[in-house]
Amino acid sequence: MEKPDILKILNDELLTAYRKINALKDEVWQLENQLQDRDEVIKMAVEKEKEKEMETEKEKEIQALKEKVEQLKNQLKEKDDVITKEVKKRRARLRAYLDCLAELTDCQAKANILEASLHQEPAPGT
Repeated sequence: MEKPDILKILNDELLTAYRKINALKDEVWQLENQLQDRDEVIKMAVEKEKEKEMETEKEKEIQALKEKVEQLKNQLKEKDDVITKEVKKRRARLRAYLDCLAELTDCQAKANILEASLHQEPAPGT
């Protein structure tokens, strides 16, 4: 009877080992699923971090562009001020020139009138 007991014991041990193997397979399957879930979470976290970095870079670029625009506006204002001053100077020069021209024209007209009057007056002694 020893053989059937040994077979029963071996059969029981084989069944126990089979159950342990199946339990380990289930555990491995669960761990693989957990790893896949964690991988997905990590991928999502990495993607979010990349998005944040890209957003930060965009914000830096926007800030740099805003600063450049402000700098260019200041340069434009300075140049506009210089142009405005030059225009005022030229207008003042033009006014002075026109005033001088008017005075010259007036003086020439008076001189022509005096000269004409000299030619019309009879010479003393004729």
